[in-house]
Amino acid sequence: NHCIRKVTPQGVVSTLAGGAIVAGASAGYIDGEGIDAQFFNPVKVAVDGDGNVIVVDSDNHCIRMVTLLGEMSTLAGVVVADGNGGTMGGYRNGEGLLNWTF
Repeated sequence: NHCIRKVTPQGVVSTLAGGAIVAGASAGYIDGEGIDAQFFNPVKVAVDGDGNVIVVDSDNHCIRMVTLLGEMSTLAGVVVADGNGGTMGGYRNGEGLLNWTF
């Protein structure tokens, strides 16, 4: 469902980021706070020394960061409109968008 969830030691589950419904879809690309943000198939996460969650946003081909307050930003990758109402961009196989041949 394109969200990053957190679980407390007591077992309480909440949404840290993602889940915004825009134009009828929960998948997409929006940097924002909490549930106002969008991911497109987040697949891997890591936590840095400050407690920020680093997310591989797979289908946006970006690396994103979510702070403990739920504020999301893009660390690497550039997402652009694909001309069909969707997005393309970011990184694939370690190469940035500017290195791609379409």
